[in-house]
Amino acid sequence: MKLIPEAINAMKLIPEAGGARKTNRRRARESWWMAVAVSLALLPVKGMAQAPEAVSTDGGDTAAAHQGEVLDEVIVRARLLRLHGLGLSEGNGAASRLGQSMADIPASVELIDNDAIAVKGDFSGLAAVTRATGIAASASPGNGGTAVSSRGFNGHGSVVHLYDGTRLYVGAGTVSFPADTWTVSRIEVLRGPGSVINGVGAIGATINYVPRKPSLDPITSEASLTVGENGLTRLAIGSGGGIGEHVGFRFDAVNHQSDGYVDRGDEDRTAVSGSLLWQASERLAATLSVDYANTDASPYWGTPLVDGEIPGAIRSNNYNVSDGLIEYEDIWPRLHLDWQINELMQLRSDTFYMSVDRHWRNVESYDYNADTGLVDRSFYLEILHDQTQVGNRSDLLMDFNLGGMPAQLSVGAEFNQIDFEHTNNSPYGGQTTVDLRQPVPGFWADGVVDETTRDYETDTFQHAFFVDGLVDLNDQWTLVAGLRSDHIDYERQDFARSNGQPAGLTEIDHSDISWRLGVVYKPAGNTSLYAQFSTAVDGLQSLITATNPTLELAEGEQVEVGVKQSLAPGKLEYTLALYAIDRSNLLSQDPGGIQRQIGEQRSRGIELDVFWLPLERVGVDFNLALIDAEYVEFVSRGDDFSGNTPRRVPETTANLWVTWDVRENLSFSSGVRYVGERYLDNANQSEMPDYTVWDAVLQWRVSDSLGLGLRGKNLSDTDDYVLAPYGNQLILGEDRAFDVNVNYSF
Repeated sequence: MKLIPEAINAMKLIPEAGGARKTNRRRARESWWMAVAVSLALLPVKGMAQAPEAVSTDGGDTAAAHQGEVLDEVIVRARLLRLHGLGLSEGNGAASRLGQSMADIPASVELIDNDAIAVKGDFSGLAAVTRATGIAASASPGNGGTAVSSRGFNGHGSVVHLYDGTRLYVGAGTVSFPADTWTVSRIEVLRGPGSVINGVGAIGATINYVPRKPSLDPITSEASLTVGENGLTRLAIGSGGGIGEHVGFRFDAVNHQSDGYVDRGDEDRTAVSGSLLWQASERLAATLSVDYANTDASPYWGTPLVDGEIPGAIRSNNYNVSDGLIEYEDIWPRLHLDWQINELMQLRSDTFYMSVDRHWRNVESYDYNADTGLVDRSFYLEILHDQTQVGNRSDLLMDFNLGGMPAQLSVGAEFNQIDFEHTNNSPYGGQTTVDLRQPVPGFWADGVVDETTRDYETDTFQHAFFVDGLVDLNDQWTLVAGLRSDHIDYERQDFARSNGQPAGLTEIDHSDISWRLGVVYKPAGNTSLYAQFSTAVDGLQSLITATNPTLELAEGEQVEVGVKQSLAPGKLEYTLALYAIDRSNLLSQDPGGIQRQIGEQRSRGIELDVFWLPLERVGVDFNLALIDAEYVEFVSRGDDFSGNTPRRVPETTANLWVTWDVRENLSFSSGVRYVGERYLDNANQSEMPDYTVWDAVLQWRVSDSLGLGLRGKNLSDTDDYVLAPYGNQLILGEDRAFDVNVNYSF
């Protein structure tokens, strides 16, 4: 075991800074604290508060619900907005198949519910999930606008995305689903290695987007209209409930259109989700679901740097061609079966099919030429993806006694067959020049020199066996363990660019085992102390579009300890975690200059997540993540980067959100999001600035069925809001914008 607890104590979470870097950080922190102060200043005096409404709930998808127990819990809710707290009594499918509550899972887990998403106007999954602890954007049009970093690890190779528990396999670095959060019920996050549950490539985090579900409850419906700056128009509808005694349905649809926050940055997306529940008996249920998304994303590939900065005069410029396009079309039919065989055994089975078509046609590289004062454009690129995935995941959940101790065991298997075809115009030639301040975009065909033809096809078969279990040793101690065996068979057929005939065959075979062992100690019913050791396997190249058959999977190990506590039921909850992760088998050069898998990366960190009701009408959500990530051994092209921080990894992230029910039907909320500096290169010589984004929302409940809202995003209008680098340019975040929202339920 490479990890030792002393490594956590040796963390250097706040590095020394000097010169310009210190000045930049001071300015960013001043902006951060100013926004924090403004948000907290909005808290009312105690005399204005009134008694909240207290309602009993069943705790949602909790362990008690799975075990048929009655959960005694009181959640304090503001009169207008529901304040859920951290949801420690709820389950988290990204981290466990055993139905445990988050308080009983020996790992860092988090929930983002639909209410929080809707209030903040987080219309994309990226906007919503980057409010979670330690999750920072690393998104670009090339990865579907969905990549993030977590715990010192960046991108789709280290952070796994699920939809309704189904693994979204990354095609050439891209995941383009889900398209919109309207169809999402909640987002489940597991921070740290998740390979035991979710397979290869989950060393940093797992993100599970859970769609809205059908039920047998009375039918309810809702409609939402949002209009705002930059030509924003968003119309959404949803309905669900029972049709008779045994059939329920759910239907949601949304169309989102915007002119974008840069020139010619139009986007238009439609997402539709429908599902039908058949409750055949008290013990048997089947749900058929279909999700569809059609996205025309903004063809914005970033803004070029001028002497290391982006002048304010060019921030709204788009240097792409006028007919640039980014199109995604995704469809996901699924069939879920749930059979309660008897009081002690439950069979769960998910069969799914995915079809994805993606199309990019743009000029993607923009370099400022100091000699001419112009922007040199290159990489006239066209790429098409045709990806299909069919699979099944089934498990048998068993409740039993082990030597008189209550125990649960999930035993199951999954398989996926993924076919992928890549068409492009490699080697992506073509060059043009445009003015820096007033670029004339031209057309894509003006600079194209290469024909778009079939490049390669891949055939991937993945299958896995897993077992996950727990034993309640007594009323205070619970032991949790899991094991997963993954096997991947992969073939890639490359085609000659000249005649489209087969040019070469690549075959790769991976087999790996991941495991975890954790313990939870509950000295009191409202406190959980935990420790966990877990392993993970990580791909150095995409699992379904790999090129090098000699590369093995990277290996990861994590030690994590933490505490989860509800100090006052429904009023003060927090989680605190300390972790240490080692990742080995990275590509690095030996002293002779030959590349070998001898590199190593490590990450140490601390994470805090807090929910607090300081007053009866006021709720505060706060999270903070401090990371010390570095390459222990990493040599590339003769340069030794050992000791440096990996690219695109912020050392500090934080989120604050304050909600105040001013009156029974009027609510105000405001918050800030802070992301620290991130390096652009392995040499740590250039970096993206840290940024603070300040948002605010005013909501008025006109009646029980009608609500109005006014939102302001990036109210500080910071120039340092940078999502990610792309080549030699930076992809900027949205500038200050306002929108008005109308919601009607019936």
